[in-house]
Amino acid sequence: MLSGRLPFFYGWVIVALSTLVNLLAWSVRSSFALFYAAFVRELGWGRGEAALGYSLSWLCLFVFSPLAGRLYDRLGPRVIIPLGGLLLGTGLALTGQVRASWQYDLTFGVLVAAGMAGVMIPAAAVLGQWFVRHRGTAMGFISAGSSVSAVLFYPLNTWLIAQLGWRYALAVYGLIVALGIAPLAACFYRRHPSEVGQTPDGIPEEAVGVADEPCQQWELPLRCALRTPQLWAVFAMWGLGVIGYQIMTTHQVAHALAQGFTPATLAWVFSLAGACTTLGNLLGGALSDRWGREWVFSLGTAIAIAGVVRFAALAGAHDTAGLLFYALAGVGFGMRIALLAAIPADLFHGPYFGAILGFANGGGGLGGFIGPFLAGLLYDLTGTYQLAFTISALALAGAAVSVWIAAPRRARSRTRR
Repeated sequence: MLSGRLPFFYGWVIVALSTLVNLLAWSVRSSFALFYAAFVRELGWGRGEAALGYSLSWLCLFVFSPLAGRLYDRLGPRVIIPLGGLLLGTGLALTGQVRASWQYDLTFGVLVAAGMAGVMIPAAAVLGQWFVRHRGTAMGFISAGSSVSAVLFYPLNTWLIAQLGWRYALAVYGLIVALGIAPLAACFYRRHPSEVGQTPDGIPEEAVGVADEPCQQWELPLRCALRTPQLWAVFAMWGLGVIGYQIMTTHQVAHALAQGFTPATLAWVFSLAGACTTLGNLLGGALSDRWGREWVFSLGTAIAIAGVVRFAALAGAHDTAGLLFYALAGVGFGMRIALLAAIPADLFHGPYFGAILGFANGGGGLGGFIGPFLAGLLYDLTGTYQLAFTISALALAGAAVSVWIAAPRRARSRTRR
């Protein structure tokens, strides 16, 4: 049992746990391209057929994210996150046994999506209980875990595939994910600071005033929150933001290769982009606690759009400066990503936040399904990515407008002295 007299604020242990489990869950997204190539090569599937399960896993988040949030509200993170980790690991291992595309759609498109929702939604939602003043900073850390996942698991899964073949590699990968999530989550998660005799942000109880208490007005169940324009603005923020981001991350390599850049060049440039996104996660979360969510989200959006515009204007393999500018603009993308969970937490903190966050994340699921497919379709119709990248920039801008409509500054003003 954990003592109520801990010599440190246990919330940072929760942040470390959520960062780890988020990293493991998101690594499925960040390293999927390795297994996608193996499907196409060995099973003889068309690229659209091989990508369907991946797209389906995004669409299923629209269903599983609200369900995972509702279950978290009822059962807590020590139950739901371990179950999500086991389901995610099982889905990966079963994907390694598929022989037909419908099996792949079921194991990866459905089971893996359910497992990811069961891990990532509670891992973010629980931070809303532990942090008020430093919520953006805490959310920035778990967002950074997503960005770091590619750095760790891209080389690891490359090595596993080379040593074991993609089928056994998926089995080992699934085992790593399940064992990395389930035991730690079951042992060390706590839902609320009161379980270890502490208060949000580690503020001594006698120093907590009315201004530090969450506003009861927004402690709404999902069915009531659905009647507010704020929740639909948050849903749009997630959906439009993911459309814009996924268009770029899915098609950036293809566009850069078409401009004549070598794979070796792209390897280090996009590694730099990942590092910049990680930096943006940390920077955006911390700055938003000081400057406000709207201003930091808008600043990140402006940087990201500038990167998209410059990337779309690449003039050939000699335009290394343009490619580097796009990589550095990853800071802007990261600043935005860090706030996706912090903003709804500001607005709807309370006993029903898990279900509300799950619903908002469902917007991201729709965006992840629409964005890559739409960009590919537009390329097939026009022979260029220019229209797709324009839509990416407009979607990113629309997400920023949605944040101002949601107005988390009004909720945060009630939690400041």
